[in-house]
Amino acid sequence: MIIERIFPPHSVRYNKWRKSFSRLGEFLDTKGLIQLFAIWTLTVSGIVLQMGTTDRFVYWDWNGWLVGIIKLAFVTGLFFLVFKPKELWVAGKKRLNNNELVTHTLIAVLFLLIGWISSDSSLGGLLQIFPYSLSFLGVLLIYQFVIEFDVTKGEWFNVQWDKKIFFLLRSTLLIFISVLLGFYFNDPIISTASMVAIPFPLIALIWPSHVRHLQRARFYPLFIFAMFVCVRAPWFLIPLAGLFYTFRTVNYFRYGIVYPSFGVNLPENI
Repeated sequence: MIIERIFPPHSVRYNKWRKSFSRLGEFLDTKGLIQLFAIWTLTVSGIVLQMGTTDRFVYWDWNGWLVGIIKLAFVTGLFFLVFKPKELWVAGKKRLNNNELVTHTLIAVLFLLIGWISSDSSLGGLLQIFPYSLSFLGVLLIYQFVIEFDVTKGEWFNVQWDKKIFFLLRSTLLIFISVLLGFYFNDPIISTASMVAIPFPLIALIWPSHVRHLQRARFYPLFIFAMFVCVRAPWFLIPLAGLFYTFRTVNYFRYGIVYPSFGVNLPENI
């Protein structure tokens, strides 16, 4: 990250800005802004799904970016004004019970519908939301393992490993079913994205329990789905990158780490 070279850790310039970014980071945590990665991806997935029902071969289409941005603004407001205050969306913060899993899945379907609805939408394409919701639920089960950052040690750790097989096996199966349904509905986005995402919960399931496997399984499937919807809606890269680099910068000054990150830099012997 370029900012690491401009503001080396523990340098005078770094320490000058650290308190300000720490306050900003606390504010972002309070507002749950990091949840927008999932919420925005779900909404744009609905937009992309609708585009695909109109033209299966649509690719890198910048048309509709204004409507897309308006929809992202709408779901952001919905999150901050309704779901966040009422604590209806708390994925990743704790282990969810069955009712909370159902609630999160229904809210995910709502975001998909908000993206999907347009003047060209037809009831015939509504069923194609199903594999997207299954994939979301599969990824959500990975977030049943809450990962926290130990500031004193500078390490990530998993709070609890119990029910590892229960959650990760179901996660793998749900994502696999979404692959099959993607083929059935002739949807290359969900079928391919799910296919690429399957190895991450599977590796976390098979290999010895280690937080780095969960880190990859939590981050990469969401990243993969976001990148695949950008194939059809490239304008989404702009707000997505803005959110991504905002958190990377804030977390760098706050903790001295680069997070979110494409790499998992834990020592192998931990």
